[in-house]
Amino acid sequence: MKILRKLHFVWYMFMVALVFFIMYPLFYYATRKRERNVFLGELRKFWCKLAFKLGFYGHHFEYEQPIDFSKPMVIVANHSSYLDTPLICVGIAGDYHFMGKIELLKHPVLKLFFQTVDVPVDRDSKIASYRALKKVEQNVKEGQSLILYPEGTMSLIAPEMLEFKSGAFKIAIDCDVPILPVTFLNNYELMPGNGKTAGSVPGVMKVFVHQPIDTAAYKAEGGLEKLSSEVFNIINQKLQNYANR
Repeated sequence: MKILRKLHFVWYMFMVALVFFIMYPLFYYATRKRERNVFLGELRKFWCKLAFKLGFYGHHFEYEQPIDFSKPMVIVANHSSYLDTPLICVGIAGDYHFMGKIELLKHPVLKLFFQTVDVPVDRDSKIASYRALKKVEQNVKEGQSLILYPEGTMSLIAPEMLEFKSGAFKIAIDCDVPILPVTFLNNYELMPGNGKTAGSVPGVMKVFVHQPIDTAAYKAEGGLEKLSSEVFNIINQKLQNYANR
């Protein structure tokens, strides 16, 4: 069983890389100019859908209400699997970018995006972190949605989540845009954060997209902590309800 899980993990990652390199000329073109970001999002969606299909993954999204992805927002989700990032690319639309750790600049696939559209952050440098936050704030103010994982890294104890960092919520409040919570319900079961050693299994990935939260009411003192806590509880309750089904 363990060998089959590891073989599946290698197969899926190979499919991700293969489809990416076949599509590379299109990705290169789309990342050259800011006005091509919506097209880039559609390319990412097609890439991830095809890789999922070739990797024997299905997906099911449930939306609490219809979402207008043409308007900027800060999208936050729990993070416990290598499936999370490609899956969120399938479930959203519009002009968006990611914020992620600086090590992704060395990733053979993701580095193209983090050298152009997405924003890397060096969490070991306060100055670099500040500059990255200012960069994404400017992008959001210019109409681009931001996707990040407030846990800061993948949880290896899922379905338990790690404590949320405040960056995502400060950006949303300062830019006066809504927060969109997203719960990945079972990605950790299909491909856990330690998938490189534990492997993975095929299956249907399940996602719940919550209603957006207006951040205007959280500008007062203490609002940042309150917003972070409320979003944590929203995602965590949905995750725990699913885990204890």
